[in-house]
Amino acid sequence: MKVSVLKENLAKALSITGRAISTRGSLEILSNVMLTTEAGRLKVSATNLEVGINYWIGGKIEEEGAITVPARLFNEVVNSISSSKINLELEELNLHIDSDKDKLLIKGISIDEFPLIPRLDKSVLVISSKILRETLSLINFAAAQDESRPVLSGVYLLAEGNKLTFASTDSYRLAEKNIKLPEKVKEKIEVIIPARALIELTHVLSDINEDINICINDNQILFASNELEFTSRLIEGQFPNYKQIIPETNETKAIVNKQEFINIIKIASLFAKESANSINLNIKSKGRIEVSATSSQIGESSSFIEAVVEGKDGNISFNSKYLIDVLNNIKDQKVVFEMGGKLNPGVIRPDTDKNYTYIIMPLRS
Repeated sequence: MKVSVLKENLAKALSITGRAISTRGSLEILSNVMLTTEAGRLKVSATNLEVGINYWIGGKIEEEGAITVPARLFNEVVNSISSSKINLELEELNLHIDSDKDKLLIKGISIDEFPLIPRLDKSVLVISSKILRETLSLINFAAAQDESRPVLSGVYLLAEGNKLTFASTDSYRLAEKNIKLPEKVKEKIEVIIPARALIELTHVLSDINEDINICINDNQILFASNELEFTSRLIEGQFPNYKQIIPETNETKAIVNKQEFINIIKIASLFAKESANSINLNIKSKGRIEVSATSSQIGESSSFIEAVVEGKDGNISFNSKYLIDVLNNIKDQKVVFEMGGKLNPGVIRPDTDKNYTYIIMPLRS
């Protein structure tokens, strides 16, 4: 291998693939990044056996070759070099790194030990990276954190006709986003993707500004662009039939400024820690929402904001964290809050997006 690349491009590639580096695995090779020359470009690859990332950058390829090197060390070296151009040359298992002012050598491991990252060729869906990134940011956080029920630690993807749906739930809350596809899918697609993988994908997509092709086989899913291949395993199992818990009607509806809503919820949450983050929402038909919490240890809080309210007065209690999670990810300046009684689920939607629904189960107060 003999390659010349721009430092900026190599640093970006290492930052992206670093999302798949194993930090606590038993295999030494999983803490390495693989460098391969391929079709006139340098491919940078990493995997933790659950997620695999390939990222391509342009450069001058004088000799073909491939090697794996410790990812953390290589990343720190590249970011510390001041020159804009970096030369990489492989001599057996030694990677020489040269720039205007630096001459370095990193001992590598043969690519024969590096796990194969699956390559899936058949694209079944195409979606813009921006829409996918924004959708995942509204969905990922509602999946279960633990894996005692594996299907709840994943995100459900359903593609049917010209509609694509993402959904997640930890049984206390539910997030669903529907997207209209430019073309109908040939056949129904139904899979569950680990939320942990999609959280990493969301970060990676912040650097990608082109359409993403989604490819699926029996146990793997691939998100691919011209520069990127992001592969994840799939979760086996049946996702819950969540549609039945989405309320069809409401008794009380309020439209409120999102930031003002977040502020008073955060104030109440400071007094709700000893009661499992339980805060009380009191919606007044005269046009306001009152949020309160009480702590026997530190005191109590009560705040209100103005709102446009339809229907009758309502009173309900929620886990404040579940409210803050969704409000922090909604982009609209205003949100819609709906409820159908003290013991029924509450609903939050962006004011301008009827294709997103967030359901929260109430707490008994």
